[in-house]
Amino acid sequence: MTKPFPALCRDCKHSMPEPKSEWNLRCMHPKVNAKSAGALAGAKPHGTEARAEREKYWPAPCGQRGALWERDDGDLTGKVGLLAEEGWD
Repeated sequence: MTKPFPALCRDCKHSMPEPKSEWNLRCMHPKVNAKSAGALAGAKPHGTEARAEREKYWPAPCGQRGALWERDDGDLTGKVGLLAEEGWD
């Protein structure tokens, strides 16, 4: 599978809409969140702001290149659980 250019966060399986702010995406990739105090210390999983991650150039786990991008296969199992915890219906 080849990564499209540009690799959009909205098409990545690790992104999900921010609760009550669907135009803003959150990145749930473990490598992106590994050094994020906010993502690690939150009471509920909420990830990292995707825009802030994509603004980074180097060194960044995903960054402008979209290095960790994976095509969203349409399976919302994990995302639906997280969204339900955050109050999305």
